[in-house]
Amino acid sequence: MQTHAQLMTDPVNLAWNDDGSVKIVWGDAHESTYPLAFLREKCPCATCKGTHGAPTTLIVRQSRGGLPILNAKSPAAQAATTVKRTDPVGGYAIRFTWGDGHDAGLFSFRYLRGLCSCPECTAQSAA
Repeated sequence: MQTHAQLMTDPVNLAWNDDGSVKIVWGDAHESTYPLAFLREKCPCATCKGTHGAPTTLIVRQSRGGLPILNAKSPAAQAATTVKRTDPVGGYAIRFTWGDGHDAGLFSFRYLRGLCSCPECTAQSAA
C-alpha cells in the first residue's frame, strides 16, 4: 500500500490540454496544470539552472535594461516552448524534447508536483 506522500508524486494520468498545457492527475486525485513556457523556464538541467545553482538567462522573459532576451513571441522563443516529444524516464520522471532540440532536463514527478501553483498548493507552501 502506498503512503500519502507516494500518492502525491505518483501520476495516474498525463494529458495535453487544448491550450497546449500539460495536465497531470496524481495518485491522491490532485490535478496540476503546467503551461509549456512555465515548464521550460523551470527546466532542472545544469544548462538552464546554471552549473552552480545560479540561473542562466531564460529565453522567454521580457527584456529588462536592454539585455538581449528573446521576446516570447519570437520564433526562437516559440520553438523553445513547443514540445516535440515526451519520454518516460524510469518510473520517476519525464523528459521533454523541446522544439529547439533541448532535452537535457529530467522532470521528476516529485519536482513537478512541487511546481504545482494551484491555489491549494500555493496556500500549503506559504504555510
